[in-house]
Amino acid sequence: MAPRSDLSFEGFIEFQFGPAVRPRGNPWYFDVDADWWEPEPRTGIAYLTRLFSNGPEALQWFSDVQIAQGLDGLVNTAVTGGLAWMVDPITPAAERAGVWSAVARFFTALLAPRCSSALGHLSEPGAPLNLRTYMWWDGFPPLTRGDEPGRGVIEDAELTCLEAVLAIESAACQEAALHGLGHFAPAERSTTIIDAYLERGQFARPELAAYARAARVGDIQ
Repeated sequence: MAPRSDLSFEGFIEFQFGPAVRPRGNPWYFDVDADWWEPEPRTGIAYLTRLFSNGPEALQWFSDVQIAQGLDGLVNTAVTGGLAWMVDPITPAAERAGVWSAVARFFTALLAPRCSSALGHLSEPGAPLNLRTYMWWDGFPPLTRGDEPGRGVIEDAELTCLEAVLAIESAACQEAALHGLGHFAPAERSTTIIDAYLERGQFARPELAAYARAARVGDIQ
């Protein structure tokens, strides 16, 4: 078992998403002898930005269950823990903030078309990518440390991403964004975004109105 820091972008995609999904047992990255991806910080941020900006093209050869598995092993802290390279200040804050712009495109181009209208907070079974979509903001590793000067730039980009995802006509995406905004509550911009959503009334499912009101005060699940 060893860190992999020498992967090309194409090699990283194959490493992370190529392994088969096992019918039983844990995914490959829980194996005691499994390698893991540990890039140079600026390379890692560049690869994430490229992946999320071009999701359908980058992941065209993989099934939805492979994509869900790969995302869990990549951007779910329940699997990865904290990733020091993602918050390393050697990568300028503007570059790390750019990951959030790319995430918004990923939701629009890849996750929205592949998710069903099932709602995770109601424990409804959904498509393979629904759970990762719903829990995106629960698991996504930090892109900034709390005390760094660039924190405001990165958090502003994240909230802009959440606002964009909330506007997608997809129940799964709107639920994910509300979940993420709930983590920011009761911050002013978070509640402003949710209030605008409630005023528009363009809920992909009617149950999301109640979820939005709960998220406004941080009462999310």
